[in-house]
Amino acid sequence: MTWGETPTSDDKLWAMVAHLSSFVFPFLGSLALYLIFKDKGRFVKYHAVQSLVFQLVAWVIGGVTCGFGFVIMLAQLWLAYRAYQGEWNGYPLIEGVGKD
Repeated sequence: MTWGETPTSDDKLWAMVAHLSSFVFPFLGSLALYLIFKDKGRFVKYHAVQSLVFQLVAWVIGGVTCGFGFVIMLAQLWLAYRAYQGEWNGYPLIEGVGKD
């Protein structure tokens, strides 16, 4: 799916980091990357927003299910790989969030 410019190799790397940062710095990593790249390019901004929204959903589900819902955080690994491939894939139901 293409919504904007073709991402550079740096864009792909930072988009992947936006997804993987959730395992080291929940919320802060994605938020920091969004704030840094929001005016520089749509690809990193899109993936940072996708990661941030997904983390919020995962934390709510994890809290409601007494931690079992945190297993869905493993989806971040798949989207990190897809971002590094230069794809504009997002999570189902929130795929359009952050594309503007």
